[in-house]
Amino acid sequence: MKNPNPEAFEKFLPLARLALDGRFDAGAREVWAVPLARLLEAASRGVGQIKVTECGLPDNPPEEFFAVSGDLVLLPRYQSCWDRVRTDFEQRLAAPRPLFDDHAVRAGLDAILPRLKEDHFDNARQRLAVAAFFDAGVGVLTGGPGTGKTTCAAALLALRKRLEPGLEPAAVLVVAPTGKAACRLAESLSKSADRLPLEPAEKEFLKSLSPRTLHKALEWTPKDPEQGGPFARNRERPLDARVVIVDEASMVDLELMAHLVLALPPAATLILLGDSDQLESVETGGVLAELVARGTAASLPPDTLARWQARTGEDTVTKIGGEAAAGTVGVPPASPQSGQDARAPGSLRHSLSRLAAQACALQPLPGLVIALKSSYRAKESPWILELADMVKPGGTGTAAQFRALAAAHEPNVRLYDARADFDACCDGHWKMWTQAMSGWTVKNFAEFLPGLGGYLAAFQLLCGSNAQVDRANRRGMRILWGGTPKQAGQPHGCPIIVGTNSHSLGLSNGDIGVALGSGPGTPAQVAVFPGIPQPIPLSRLPEHQPAFALTIHKSQGSEWQAVALDLPGEESRLLGRNLVYTAITRSGDGFHLFAGNNALESLLAPAPDVP
Repeated sequence: MKNPNPEAFEKFLPLARLALDGRFDAGAREVWAVPLARLLEAASRGVGQIKVTECGLPDNPPEEFFAVSGDLVLLPRYQSCWDRVRTDFEQRLAAPRPLFDDHAVRAGLDAILPRLKEDHFDNARQRLAVAAFFDAGVGVLTGGPGTGKTTCAAALLALRKRLEPGLEPAAVLVVAPTGKAACRLAESLSKSADRLPLEPAEKEFLKSLSPRTLHKALEWTPKDPEQGGPFARNRERPLDARVVIVDEASMVDLELMAHLVLALPPAATLILLGDSDQLESVETGGVLAELVARGTAASLPPDTLARWQARTGEDTVTKIGGEAAAGTVGVPPASPQSGQDARAPGSLRHSLSRLAAQACALQPLPGLVIALKSSYRAKESPWILELADMVKPGGTGTAAQFRALAAAHEPNVRLYDARADFDACCDGHWKMWTQAMSGWTVKNFAEFLPGLGGYLAAFQLLCGSNAQVDRANRRGMRILWGGTPKQAGQPHGCPIIVGTNSHSLGLSNGDIGVALGSGPGTPAQVAVFPGIPQPIPLSRLPEHQPAFALTIHKSQGSEWQAVALDLPGEESRLLGRNLVYTAITRSGDGFHLFAGNNALESLLAPAPDVP
């Protein structure tokens, strides 16, 4: 049997043998060591379950090491997490709840989120999501870039405040999987508060919310599970929240989601926001993808449709009522995923796409999912959605079609088959960055600080691997040093990304700033970040590195005016449609793609039918 990564597999064999030692004699231990090593190697890549046949699992496997679900096998701890998450969502969706008066909901909805229909945008589904979820036990709001998921969340919370004036900010928990995503969520909620027609109390309510990371909300501790860890918030000490909103839910890994539902009060409302076509968590994921698949598997009950009509108005229900009756509510064909493509045997995407096609023998969850289709971004840059739709998981676009569409949208979209041309494009942006920074110094940085966010948002190179990131960072550093590095460390003007949270400094994992010295070509002494009024000595910074390039995983939740993507070669295990989809949807006005060595043709080759 061919291993997807022989070198990594060989490294996991000793670990598997060690885990089995003392449980079996030498012969039996070797029988189970090979499939266990394959399963551990897959888990190390964020793939939580693989086919029994691909694992080479014999009959009657020991339950303490293997959990078998149909023709899939996974580690028992992952099966336990799946059981907890699935049970919680099923119970929250089925549990009866006190509901607000439909006429009051309609009046509040019409005031806070009035009906809007114009070219490229129709907010009917936004209104439906707010009306359906704001007093529900659980809901999943999915949609592509610029479809207004955060606007929906803001309107939902404002409506809840209007109909429940006593609701305090402390009773609302707004979280994201990373510090950077939490900061962007805070900015988006504040902007929505200014944009929506709200009462002063509702506007103040939204602006007073403090989004945080899931780890911080659950009060992570270094304790082992045997000592009550790793989170202080659990079933015995649940979260003090009546409404919980999780942004960028596709990035939340399985175990973290299991800890969240464990700590969530039964009466609380849980809303997940996310794009099910984006890359998921680095760790084992697939939760959002499975929920979307199950949420589209059955028609909605008549009483649910009647309540939605009463709350939104006949115009909305007439427009999407047929879809709602079928259970889709505007949701495109489900395309569950992980960090790998559906074509990769043994990948979580492959397993979950089978799950979606067969309804995965799990209870369907009608009414759980609402998808947003209309995009604000399509008004100015329709090509973003056109390209994204062509490459997203489950899409049928070919390399030839992609190239033709890109050519039709030049100069906003540029494809490079030659490495030298693509490098010259990135170098040109970095040289403009160098020129822009030429007048900045440690002494006068305050003069330029208000515009720093704009400079940082102008351009970003994204890569599929850390090796590509390292290559780009070395090239960018040479440009800033004037050709040859003069010493170790960062040069003046070097963009840097923080790798860990530092609450004392006001920094979060993923924050990007600029290192400054006394001028171009000099070593940097401090770092400045948007929103932080004082420079921070480099010696005080937490873990950080140059940010000329980022991995696509680190780019999630961010947006730049122009994005360049260095696509891995055609043989790379990292290739996947969601890789390019995520990169494209980070762009606001320009997209540059290096697709040499037939990488694009390999990426967009037709996937085999899922059995």
